[in-house]
Amino acid sequence: MVWHEDVLIILSHTQEARFEMANVLVGHRAVAARQLAVGTAVAVPVQAGDLIQIVDLWGKQVASLVAIVGPGEHLSTPVTASMNASLVLKMGDKLYSQRCTPLFELVEDTVGRHDLLTVPLPIEADAQSTVKAKVSTRDSLEAAAEASGLETADVSDPVNFFKHVVIKQKGEIEVRDAFSERNDTVILSVLADCTVIVANAFNEKKPGLAAAQPASGSPGQMLVRVYR
Repeated sequence: MVWHEDVLIILSHTQEARFEMANVLVGHRAVAARQLAVGTAVAVPVQAGDLIQIVDLWGKQVASLVAIVGPGEHLSTPVTASMNASLVLKMGDKLYSQRCTPLFELVEDTVGRHDLLTVPLPIEADAQSTVKAKVSTRDSLEAAAEASGLETADVSDPVNFFKHVVIKQKGEIEVRDAFSERNDTVILSVLADCTVIVANAFNEKKPGLAAAQPASGSPGQMLVRVYR
């Protein structure tokens, strides 16, 4: 795969054991890897039987994942929630397309809290903001899709891994700090050939709208690996 890159990660002995020796990875080898800074995304074709590992290298980050099966078919969070009869993804749950095609199975999860409700809104939706430099995770997903030849792909319906969303008493949605800590991970077993697009999402000031990025501070990194 053209996007394979060497990645240097320093882990404690315990963290390394958890990170590298997950049972589901035994017998598989890494065929591709990409380390993503905040606001960047990557698209990669995967095959049924592959494993996708997403690791929050810094903690408190969000990985937004979409999948394109083919013309007119893509990962759907409403169908996923309906098929699992739950807004909470659990080990063993499957992720589905809008045609009810099973695309992935969640086979490893060290966090247990992810978001099926919110979507990254386009920059135009933030018209009331006084922030001059506006950003959107949706732009990152669209750029990665276009770079892989999927210019018309629908990237508006991601699963947001590690994202902590709260539904309040009157139905309001609130985004809080993610529960993920350094090197927390999810692993998906691929059930159908597709192209996966993963973004290291911008922090949000409210659901779907990116917060202004500080001039300094942790840049954050998300690791995406494919095993075969």
